[in-house]
Parts: sequence; C-alpha cells; structure tokens
Amino acid sequence: MPEKKPLIQVLDRALDLLEMLAQAKTPLRATDIAREMGVSLQSANNLLRALYLRGYLSQDESRSYRLGPQCLYLGSFADRWSELRAAVAGPLAELTRKTGLSGFVGIIENDKLLCVALVPAEEPEMSIQPPQFWMEELHCTACGRVLLAALTPEERRKLFARTTRRKITGRTEVDPAVLEPLCAEVAEAGFAAVDDESRQGVSSLAIPLRDRAGKVYAAIALSGRRGKWELLPFERKLEALTEAASKIRR
Repeated sequence: MPEKKPLIQVLDRALDLLEMLAQAKTPLRATDIAREMGVSLQSANNLLRALYLRGYLSQDESRSYRLGPQCLYLGSFADRWSELRAAVAGPLAELTRKTGLSGFVGIIENDKLLCVALVPAEEPEMSIQPPQFWMEELHCTACGRVLLAALTPEERRKLFARTTRRKITGRTEVDPAVLEPLCAEVAEAGFAAVDDESRQGVSSLAIPLRDRAGKVYAAIALSGRRGKWELLPFERKLEALTEAASKIRR
C-alpha cells in the first residue's frame, strides 16, 4: 500500500522532526537533522527555529536540539490513561517479578499500539514512563494481535485498508489475507503468541483485559529474549498472565 502524500508538507516535516528527536538517544545538531530528514540545512533551521521559539525544542550547551518543555505540557493533557496505569501497576510489577520477563499493557489508539504501562525485566520494582516504540507494531506483537482480535472482521478490514504495515523481520506478517485468520485464531484461543516478528530473537505472549461487561479494553503481555523466554514453560506464562489480569479492576 503506497504511503499517502502529506496534506501540508511543512507540518508533516515538523512532526517528523519532533518524532525523530523523541527517538534519539542524544541531542542532535541541525546538520544531522537536515541530513536525516533529507532537506537543506536552511529548511531544517527554519523548522528548528520555529519550534524552538514556541518551546517545543530546547538546546544544550553545544547548541544541539532536544524536545522542549512545551511537548511535556501538551503530553500531560493527552494522557487519558492515568487511571488504567494506576490499576495495572501493582499486578504488572508482580507479574514481572514472578516470571523474570518484561510486562506490558497496551491499547489501540488511532490505529496504533499505545503502551500504557511497562515494567522491564531488569527493573521489576518500578514501572517506567512508557516509551512508544511499538506504535507501528499493532500487527506483529502479541499485544497488538489480541487487540486486533477483539475487533469485528469488518473493523479489521477497514483498519488494514487505511494503515501501512511495516515488515520488521523476515517473519513479520503484513498481508491482511494472512493476518485475518491469525486474528480469528487468537479470538478463539483467548491469547496471542508471537515469535521474532517485531524484534529478532524476542517472543511475546498476551491475553485480553475485559471490563465487567466482557468488552476488551486493553491487553496484557509478557515478552523476553530467546534463551530466557524458554526457561518458563508456556503454561506457566499463560497462568501468570491470567492471574495478573484477574487482579486488575476497572
């Protein structure tokens, strides 16, 4: 499916720039930004200056750019999941401590996989502010498959028609004709298991979180790297997920 042409190119570039800086591990210089975006240095500087003056960017002592405080201000109003994050915090941390694997809770938002809560296996005592590295991986993670399976076939058909799915590894499924029966299997089984589709050497297992009416509102998952993942039998992982889900009240 070809990528859609941006309606307003300069706006699209400004958002690309913000997303690039969000993913960068260190502040970036204007020349690096221009090269990465494929634009002239003057165009990059115009974008950077406009965003800097509005507070969406800051500069360090070397005059390299990073996200500014205005991003945090806007983001605080966009976070509508604080109650859900609080509800899953305890059970998710306990799940990670019990299994030695990373715990994850996600939802669908704007056709993307949004991480609501994350407890990494390396730090099971704390839930970190979740990064959003998985937004484009609704189709290739266990959490995403559970959320897709909760939609109707018609809702999935429309979602697949309006989104572009990225092939991340050699095992990533992107074809709707393949994904649809996989989602039907997940809906019947009550869980999704994915290996090597979103990250090479990483597996994940997820089940739905349901409200009192039985409607799926989120998915809870475990993930881990090959070697560590196999230390805990499948049945034990599924049992631990089910136990954690039973303790989440919403």
